Amino acid sequence: MSSVSLSPATFYAAWTPSLMFASGSDRASPSDIVITGGGIDWPVVTLAIAAIGVLAARPLSPKRNPPLPLWKNALVTLIMLVVALLWVVDTRPGLLFAFVVSIGLGFSGYTLIELMGEQISDYLRRLFAALPMPKLGSATTKSTDEEQA
Repeated sequence: MSSVSLSPATFYAAWTPSLMFASGSDRASPSDIVITGGGIDWPVVTLAIAAIGVLAARPLSPKRNPPLPLWKNALVTLIMLVVALLWVVDTRPGLLFAFVVSIGLGFSGYTLIELMGEQISDYLRRLFAALPMPKLGSATTKSTDEEQA
């Protein structure tokens, strides 16, 4: 049995390209766990992280004067959860980015939704105030108008 000895230059010349390709390969991460349902790929771990971010940000968000009732708090939380989860399904961010953005949505999103609600109600009030309303009158005013003509 004969042994072949390689010089260091020969060894590195053969293994350096292999090392470069091996270090460039993707590593598996929890964000790669995907369940396919309804024709959509659902990244379950990233979705869970996003939901935790939104829910964890609620105690940190600024309190309103007066505070929102429980049902309005639940509604705003549900809206922010839907926004965060749709964003994750659509863009497939990494775990840390999904968590940080979801905290931001949970923290400032409540204020944003509240501001949008006020703006929409103000717009609708102005819209209905600007609409021409027909004059409603009784039958006696019609007859007096006809008599004057």
